[in-house]
Amino acid sequence: MFKRRRGIFKGVVLYLLRSRPLSGYEMLKELSRLSSGRYAPSPGTLYPLLSYLEAEGLIEARETYVGRRRKKIYAITEQGLEYLEKLMEDDEFRELVKALDGGVERVDLLVAIRDELVYIDEVIDEVEGDDAEVLREVLILLRRLEEKISARLRRLESR
Repeated sequence: MFKRRRGIFKGVVLYLLRSRPLSGYEMLKELSRLSSGRYAPSPGTLYPLLSYLEAEGLIEARETYVGRRRKKIYAITEQGLEYLEKLMEDDEFRELVKALDGGVERVDLLVAIRDELVYIDEVIDEVEGDDAEVLREVLILLRRLEEKISARLRRLESR
């Protein structure tokens, strides 16, 4: 199922929600805690995913108020539990869950980066239409990232 690691972050979010409802902020903190601070997705990655999962019927959100602040709490649905159950059949996903449950000592940075890029790939696959302006902007960001990585690699190789 995870031959290209597609959907792994979606599964991790569902896994977090299996035991209790959480806010997006709580999910970010929990992922950071479980990975000993080495991996936490950005809010810009998590919140669009939560919207997607809600649209797919895998989670539901309810609003609550803490003082005057509005807070969204996310809970897994029956459909989400069924989806998670299917993910748990995958050896790679089970190993990831086992590592999360055991309090990961060290999370591989490459894996974290790969997961983020795979998620971006998934989002682009889900976007309908041919908005050239959005695609140009994504391309600019990817080129900027390529330049940063190339510059850092050149510095490391020149040592």
